[in-house]
Amino acid sequence: MTNSTAIESRIENYLAQVRTALHGLPESEKEDTLRELRSHVVELSGTEGLKVDAALQTLGDPVALARTYRAENQMVQAECSGSPLVILQGLRHASRTGWGRLTLTSLYAFGYIEVVTLWLAAFQKLFAPSRTGLWYTPGNIWSFKWITDGSAPAGARELLGWWFVPIAVAAGWVLRIVVDRLAQAWIARYRRLNASQEA
Repeated sequence: MTNSTAIESRIENYLAQVRTALHGLPESEKEDTLRELRSHVVELSGTEGLKVDAALQTLGDPVALARTYRAENQMVQAECSGSPLVILQGLRHASRTGWGRLTLTSLYAFGYIEVVTLWLAAFQKLFAPSRTGLWYTPGNIWSFKWITDGSAPAGARELLGWWFVPIAVAAGWVLRIVVDRLAQAWIARYRRLNASQEA
C-alpha cells in the first residue's frame, strides 16, 4: 500500500464514520457535508500521513461532529418551517445546557397546550353552550370567569355568546403564530451567537 493510498484510506474511514452518524439527513446534504470535510482535511494536511492524522484529530470525534451537523440542520429547518414538531426538534439544540433545552421545549409545549385549549373550548361551545364561555358577574369589576367545562357562577351573564367560537379559534391561531415566531427567533439568535463565537 503506497503512502497516498494509506492517507486516502484514513480519510475515507473517518468520512464513513461521519456518514453513518449523519443518519436522518437527506443524501444531498450528507454528500455536501462529506465534500466539505474532505476539502478541509486535504487543505490542512498536504500529503504526509502524520499531517492527515493531525488534521482528522482537529475535526474531533466523527460521531460528535456528525451530531453537530445534524443539530445545525434541524435548527435551520426549524427556522423556516411551520411544523410544530420540526420547530420543537430545532429548539432541542438551541441552548448550551440541558436545563436551557428543557426550559425552551417546556415553554413551547405550554404555548401549544394553550392553543389546543382554546380550540377545544370553541368546539365544546358548539355542543355545551351553557358550560363554556366568558362570564361576568355584575357588581364586581374583577369577576370575569373563563369557563371551559363547568357551570357559570350564580347571577353571571355571558359576554360573548356564539361569538366565543370564532374568537377562541382566531385567538388560538394568533397564539400559535406568536409561539412559533418566538421559538424561531430564539433559534436564529442562538445560531448567530454560535457563528460569531466560532468566527
